[in-house]
Amino acid sequence: MNVEAPGSAALDGEQPPTGRDGGRRLVLFLPGHDPTDMDYHHGRFANQAGRFAKLWSLDVEVSDRLDDGQQCYARWDVKSHGPNWSKNTDYRILRWEDIIVELDERPDPVRLWRGFGGLFDFLAGGAARRYFPANLRYGFFFFFPFVIVGLFVGAGVLAGELVDWLATGLMPEPLPTLAGLAAGIATFFALFHRPGRDWRLHQALDDWDLARNYLHDRTPLLDRRLDEFADVLVAAIRSGAYDEVILVGHSLGATLMLGVLDRALDHEPALAAGPTRLAFLTCGATIPKLALHSKGEKVRRQAQRAADTPGLSWVEYQARHDSINFYRFHPVTLRDIEFDVTTDGPPVLRDANIKRMLTQEKLDKLRWHAMRIHYQFLLANEQKAPYDYFMFVLGPLPFAELSSRPEGPLGRFDADGSLIA
Repeated sequence: MNVEAPGSAALDGEQPPTGRDGGRRLVLFLPGHDPTDMDYHHGRFANQAGRFAKLWSLDVEVSDRLDDGQQCYARWDVKSHGPNWSKNTDYRILRWEDIIVELDERPDPVRLWRGFGGLFDFLAGGAARRYFPANLRYGFFFFFPFVIVGLFVGAGVLAGELVDWLATGLMPEPLPTLAGLAAGIATFFALFHRPGRDWRLHQALDDWDLARNYLHDRTPLLDRRLDEFADVLVAAIRSGAYDEVILVGHSLGATLMLGVLDRALDHEPALAAGPTRLAFLTCGATIPKLALHSKGEKVRRQAQRAADTPGLSWVEYQARHDSINFYRFHPVTLRDIEFDVTTDGPPVLRDANIKRMLTQEKLDKLRWHAMRIHYQFLLANEQKAPYDYFMFVLGPLPFAELSSRPEGPLGRFDADGSLIA
């Protein structure tokens, strides 16, 4: 699945080759709070691109990694083609996994203290009580760490009481009490480590800590990284090497991409007004997570600025089966809204409908795996559906054109992968 690719495209001063459609696409993907490591290229993207190609009867060739790991992005090229079309895509992941890993490597007592500090900040800021009317499932998702940690505390108390009872009469006081206390603490942290990590409790607590700090402008390293990402975007637009640039923000990455856009617009106010089409895809997004906080002025302002940017095609895809996104909730006006209407202005909300993307058998298997459902926005479909991430980023049609209709790519391709005129 490898093809020979140019060294580093537009940012290195070279003009990338164009496909038979006369243009080349750049995709800048900003992931959420997920340690997207060096294996993402082969372990996830290339594999999923192959599944996409098989589903739509296309050919997709993914190059090797083209960066040396020192840039603020990982990069590879993709060539996709059908019988009557071809498209070249420069795919880049804007990297901040080192920040996530640093959070993940903290001692568990620090993680508990900082994570619950973040959760209580969102309680005090009124966001938590606003989650329930915005999206009931997200409201329950917010309280997930409280419930799980509460269960672990209960198990620790029971273990401590049992050891205290067994040791009473065998040891002089206060040794039974001390033994019970030690057993309770050990039980709690053993459960917190496993199954806590397996249940994504660690990731959730780190995420709430980071969200609190980002909200209050206490993330200097992350802010510098967003500055770098904005420079990448501005340089790509100014280069004129691409006919289309698609910004992709998933989960918390959608909120951070608003920060990238805001910075880029400071440097280049006409960012989306030139010949290069600029599109913004948010999927599984959690922008209201911060915007509903009483101190969320920064995120609310950045979202409004993106919505008001002339020439920017912003579409948000949401899914009912994903408990981590805000289903049928507008990320700018912060109110309930139906899909496919434009009365609230950008972004237009579209229904990703994961039930149409996966077989019923697969969906039944994943029903209780919330994070796996959440990541489906970035994976290949098992069935042709209106939402198809790889068709958006690797297909021949501009994102604005594909997303302009609720049916998406359906009805645009023949069974042999030909593009229907």
